[in-house]
Amino acid sequence: MMKPLSETANEARAKASELAEKTAENARATAEAAKARIQDGYGRARAATSDLAARASEQADAAREVAGEAYAKGKAQAKRANSKLKDVAEKQPLALVAGAVAVGALLGSLLPKSLRRSDDDEA
Repeated sequence: MMKPLSETANEARAKASELAEKTAENARATAEAAKARIQDGYGRARAATSDLAARASEQADAAREVAGEAYAKGKAQAKRANSKLKDVAEKQPLALVAGAVAVGALLGSLLPKSLRRSDDDEA
């Protein structure tokens, strides 16, 4: 015997409703899983960025410290050189003048001939 049409329609409607609920439930589960993956990825990216910023800050601090040490060494060496130059100037002024003349002559010999004056040009 055949079922009445209304009963068949009700069963079809119930199955469609059940299928729609399952589809909606699957969509919610998929969305929640995607949300969890996105949040996890965001958290890892944020942690990596924070780690990189901390490392960059540490490296900048180390570079600042090294630069400060180099500056201090250079300053101390300049003071020593200045002190030695003063001592030489006081104790041996002629040696200092002779050294300056020698350096001038050396630099003059390194200049190209076109920049040097010749005796012929002055006459």
